[in-house]
Amino acid sequence: MILDLFERLGKLIEEGTLGVMVPLMGTCFVICYLAVDRFRYLYEPRSFFRFIPTFRRSLLEDKVGFQKCLTSFLEADNAETRKKLELACQKYQTPHGRFIQRCLLGQGRRGSKIQQLETQQAELSENLAIETSIPLLSTFARTAPLMGLMGTVTGMIATFSAMMLSSGTDPKALSSGIRIALLATNVGLVVSLPGIVALGILSRRGQVLQEEIRKTSLLLRNHKTESSNSDLKGARIEE
Repeated sequence: MILDLFERLGKLIEEGTLGVMVPLMGTCFVICYLAVDRFRYLYEPRSFFRFIPTFRRSLLEDKVGFQKCLTSFLEADNAETRKKLELACQKYQTPHGRFIQRCLLGQGRRGSKIQQLETQQAELSENLAIETSIPLLSTFARTAPLMGLMGTVTGMIATFSAMMLSSGTDPKALSSGIRIALLATNVGLVVSLPGIVALGILSRRGQVLQEEIRKTSLLLRNHKTESSNSDLKGARIEE
């Protein structure tokens, strides 16, 4: 089956404008690679197998457990709640969880200002990681139709040039040349459509994750400020 697929792909490239069809196939590969890589990073791996009851149940349990551990940590910051939150982040692998793991690395350092700066740095780093490759995917997805159009224009120019040099006008030869020319545009649209759909889904998912990270970052920074103020009040009372 795979050999047959490659054979058909080779015939498709031969029928079209060769100088455009090869770059289009390369663009298709790049779009698929970027889309799969972004889906793998932005979504929890088990979310792709939600139709299986076991995966759906375990995903829901880990998601609820993650939210409970985060709430418990914000209510009481201690070694036990921190450990539970770290384990929950390891089970529920999402950018939101990875952001919290970055924040927990600096929880043992003294000074609320330092912890707040580390939280801001973790937020910025995770937001940059979420947006990685999205502009590149957008560029390739929107370039594919233009490449197909270029192949069509090139094929039409070659067809009409051949008609001018030939002695007669064969309708079959003319229709065959136009079909080959339009094939490049068709392939360009087919290559571009999945990329544009994936781009819309990934962009929306990235915006949702960035909003969740922003809210959690504000909660963590406010929590550190309140903890610092309570420590200062306690120190003054003791004095």
